[in-house]
Amino acid sequence: MSITSKLALEAIERGIAVGLKRNFFVACALVDPSGRTIGVLRHEKAQWMTPDFAIGKAILASAYKNRTQAMYDRLQKERPLYGTMVASLTNQYGWLLVEGGTSVNRGEGESAECVVAVGISGCFPAAVDQEVADEVAAWLKGVLVK
Repeated sequence: MSITSKLALEAIERGIAVGLKRNFFVACALVDPSGRTIGVLRHEKAQWMTPDFAIGKAILASAYKNRTQAMYDRLQKERPLYGTMVASLTNQYGWLLVEGGTSVNRGEGESAECVVAVGISGCFPAAVDQEVADEVAAWLKGVLVK
């Protein structure tokens, strides 16, 4: 099953609602496997830059087919120079190396195929962005990946 505009809107609205349940005004973004924006929406009380941050997190998640929190934690502790290099490519690729993005994959490991990626921005600390993104991604995976 592919993501339709109706499903994308439902997922984005779900992301904003999950943020509100945690008392945060967020932006939620979805990107395709190539990192191209499917849709993004900012809660009217979220800060103006949150859509750009959400998109950047989703792009990075789609590129690496992973959760951005896992990448951020690993690169901070195990490979900080590689993390610096990944972060330095932000301008070129539009991604953001911080918690709050996750990919919805078909399959596991190296053979996994990204179906869609979610990015959330607006929570503090950013680990809460990750929780919201994970919840939206889990819902999407249940709908998309059979």
